[in-house]
Amino acid sequence: MNFQTIVHDGFFNNPDKVREWGLTLDYQHPDGTYPGVRTRCTRFIHQKFYEATASKLISLWGVYDRKDWDIQLQFQKIKRFSDNPDMNVGWIHQDTGAEAAAVIYLDPNADLDHGTSHYRTNSKYNSDENYPYGKDIYDKVLGSEQSRDKEDLRLYSESMQYHNSRFDRTLEVNNVYNRVIAYDGAQFHGQTSFHMDNDDDFRLTIVAFVTSISHT
Repeated sequence: MNFQTIVHDGFFNNPDKVREWGLTLDYQHPDGTYPGVRTRCTRFIHQKFYEATASKLISLWGVYDRKDWDIQLQFQKIKRFSDNPDMNVGWIHQDTGAEAAAVIYLDPNADLDHGTSHYRTNSKYNSDENYPYGKDIYDKVLGSEQSRDKEDLRLYSESMQYHNSRFDRTLEVNNVYNRVIAYDGAQFHGQTSFHMDNDDDFRLTIVAFVTSISHT
């Protein structure tokens, strides 16, 4: 891995203003596989905010010229899948296609368990092994359809538990307001939990994916 894991508190000088603005934006899920919905890359919404935030994130790892990197930077909302807490946990994954990634937590009174965990593979891991119900159910729940059909969620939950059992947690970072966790794109990770008390609450973050960067 080229990028170390970094946890830094107090990322934004005025996180309340960032959160307030983020809640006014449009959220969709047109493509990709992930829980919840995201905004467009903030580069196309507010160039100044994008440049300042992306530059600050990159500086966590060192000094890089602006021409040396590119980042996808979006707000993300995640609601619970169901009232069953066991279903509202992250599918352990790597950020394929990203050199590095980061999550900035933007919930003032968040459940501390709504953070991010890192993992390593264990003796059960086999990268060629299929999930019990195949990739279709993964795409159905985490893709643009965002299915919340009870039977789909049951099959997804069984596949997720089977998949996640092949990893051991090595780090858990709590969801603290205005905290950022930054890590290598090859690092296995997932949301520790996004269980809410009702269907209206959500976990608000900014997610960042470093799609290119010069290592020289």
